[in-house]
Amino acid sequence: MRKGIRFGKSAGLVLLALALAAAAVCAVLLIDPLDWFSVAPEAAAEMGTFPGVEVPPELPPAQPLSPAPFNVLILGLDHGKGRPRQGNERSDVMMVAHIDEAGEKACLISIPRDSYVPVPGHGTRKINEAYPLGGPRLAVETVELLTGLEIRNYVVMDFDEFAWLVDLFGGVQVTLEEAIMDPKLGIIPAGSQVLDGDRALIMARSRDYPEGDLERARQQQRLIIQALYKGKELAGEPGAAWFLSVAIERLETDLTRDEVIRLAREFASFAVVNVQGGVLPGRNGAAGGASVYFVDQEGVRELVYAVQSACAIPPQYR
Repeated sequence: MRKGIRFGKSAGLVLLALALAAAAVCAVLLIDPLDWFSVAPEAAAEMGTFPGVEVPPELPPAQPLSPAPFNVLILGLDHGKGRPRQGNERSDVMMVAHIDEAGEKACLISIPRDSYVPVPGHGTRKINEAYPLGGPRLAVETVELLTGLEIRNYVVMDFDEFAWLVDLFGGVQVTLEEAIMDPKLGIIPAGSQVLDGDRALIMARSRDYPEGDLERARQQQRLIIQALYKGKELAGEPGAAWFLSVAIERLETDLTRDEVIRLAREFASFAVVNVQGGVLPGRNGAAGGASVYFVDQEGVRELVYAVQSACAIPPQYR
């Protein structure tokens, strides 16, 4: 085991003195109380650019990303955290975020991953197979065919990226009425707490719920809504643009950096976080020897109409 280097008492005082001296010099340079380091305006103009150094782009203007409400498909892939990518590219999470910037509200519609639906060019099968068969474009096309919603953008992440993002946000605050006791994934005690990335992933992936996958979808929505609360706090901070630029680098998305920053700035200006969540209606069944979820098409039409017309989720679909 490596041993740390120890300093004597005198050496520690010397280091402290040097640190204080450096701080004093920095203070003089930054504050310049005697105006020693002021530069004439014409000289400052000449010093504005440096050869070979790229000027960083300006922040996009604070304006809505779209004049009309729009939809973003969120996909969580079934790999990461020790699960290899090969053979595990099905979408474990499928969710449509309907965003109404003018109305300052949003809706989340979860699509059960076992939904048995037509996948363009591949017959009828589970909807979570669309992504491995044709990437985000086929997943988008499948969801549009199922719901009638036009998808403007998509965001794709795996388990590792989800956990990393939660940690980047500083964790998410949740309150659990009952503990999650998942023998495969882990335990989260009941009560109010801040979840780090790994524990948030347990909450998102666990099936240790009375209603199985339906309750699991609601828990995933809770995590996203809590992340939005945290994002609203962070979006007004000076480093928000850098923060979002770092975050988007880890994701597969067709949203640009400027679009993400504009959307975050708009969201930060909302008076409150007004987000409702619902689950696509249907029933459990079997097809081809596999457990599937048969979507209630009439219920889907009713849900989609409520979302498009008022950005609201009817109580029976929450």
